[in-house]
Amino acid sequence: MPRLAPRLSLLAPSPSLVAPLTAAAVREARASSNRAIAERDTMMLVSLVSDSYHSVSSRNVHTSGREGARAQWRQQFTSRADVQFVRTPSTVRVFTPWEMAEETGSWVGRWQETDGAVVIRGSYTAKWRRIEGRWLLEAELFMPATCSGSSYCRRSPAQPG
Repeated sequence: MPRLAPRLSLLAPSPSLVAPLTAAAVREARASSNRAIAERDTMMLVSLVSDSYHSVSSRNVHTSGREGARAQWRQQFTSRADVQFVRTPSTVRVFTPWEMAEETGSWVGRWQETDGAVVIRGSYTAKWRRIEGRWLLEAELFMPATCSGSSYCRRSPAQPG
């Protein structure tokens, strides 16, 4: 009877897939996120967030976990076929001993509403954790600074409760 080769764990990353503990690796993860948004790749976006992910959008929409992220991106891509979001890091700081990183930067969103093109900009903060060799988003907070082009910009977000 032939001997079977040992199986590699599907959960353990191969050495070539282990992201280094560097700001450049976090920036590359962000670039992957931006590409996934541009390509409307919900699966890729979800693969970049941790199980405990939490975000607060510019309109105070709270999203939790991978399934929440999947639902939020599907809703964005379905309701706004031309939506674009780009996050541009200005600072990435890595705390090597705990395999965490903080990213701050600016973001811009664009899409067409029935009464005009929306352009919304602001700042963001993200917390990344290296889990099983990959940088994953743990949390994101988006703050709006400007919004123009449509009545969307004049509608205040609903208050919680």
